[in-house]
Amino acid sequence: MTVVVDASQLPADRRLAAVAEAIEFSAAPFQIVHACPEDEVSTRIEYFTLGENHVVKTESSPLRLTSTRDLIRDSDPDQLFVNLRLTGKATHTNAPGRLLRAGDLALTAMWHPWEYFNDSGGSAAFHVPLNGLGLARDYVERSYGLIHASPLSGQLSRHLQILLQDAAVVSQGPAASMVGRATTDLVRAVLVSAVDEEPSRHDSWEESLVTVVKSYIAQHLADPNLGADRIAQAAFISVRQLYKLWDTQSCSLGQWILERRLEAACDALTSHRGRNQTIAAIARRWGFADATHFSRRFRQAYGMSPREWRHTYRYAAAMSGSAGA
Repeated sequence: MTVVVDASQLPADRRLAAVAEAIEFSAAPFQIVHACPEDEVSTRIEYFTLGENHVVKTESSPLRLTSTRDLIRDSDPDQLFVNLRLTGKATHTNAPGRLLRAGDLALTAMWHPWEYFNDSGGSAAFHVPLNGLGLARDYVERSYGLIHASPLSGQLSRHLQILLQDAAVVSQGPAASMVGRATTDLVRAVLVSAVDEEPSRHDSWEESLVTVVKSYIAQHLADPNLGADRIAQAAFISVRQLYKLWDTQSCSLGQWILERRLEAACDALTSHRGRNQTIAAIARRWGFADATHFSRRFRQAYGMSPREWRHTYRYAAAMSGSAGA
């Protein structure tokens, strides 16, 4: 996590400039008008990186953000922000009925002028590059007033709320890119179901729910108690529904979790941070209660023990360094 700014901790005469710089860093150039005295500005912005995606969480006093055609020309237009209202109320030109309350979603397309007024409270935005989303601009625009009617909007809202709870940890871990891609897939499914073109609504719902499940697993791989009961509860479905949903996947739910844990442990064994940790500590870090069980599973997956894997990597790195000397 990066706290880009906490204006309440700054002298009053520095707050406006600090907020403007922070918003431009975390999003794009906007016109900013604060609807309160300068000494009452209390904007706090937190920034998280998930591979090619970003999540920005904001808590602020009343302010208005406006994007104009001139500002668009000076920014990267091929970006979509999926906005989630957390607390309080706001209005957005792209929101259905303009009004946003806690749990509501809205889209901010950086290639179009728009206006947003925050009547104090909290919000979050998931940033998606348009090329990563895989949808044309006009397709996205058609979903502006329809996103609230998507049968998947509740899933996306809950997913983003769950993500925000652990965003600081997830963004620093090896699963960050995976969670970013999974969230992008869910955003795509929400927009497709809102416009109601291929794939069908039913298929979209199942595909998005698998995405929610995989993202939750990626965020909680280190939890040794991660299992079907906890995953089903987080996805708001029954355990029976979870297993039925997972029948479409290439391996069992337990095997999929095991493979993701092994991948994370494999990276940790050779990472700068993990290279001085014991194998037992890395095993525990990624949900393996028993180091012997971890070593056996690791050998089955990679054809060598964790210790041999680490030594092989170090030898290859040393030889590469010698060759370049």
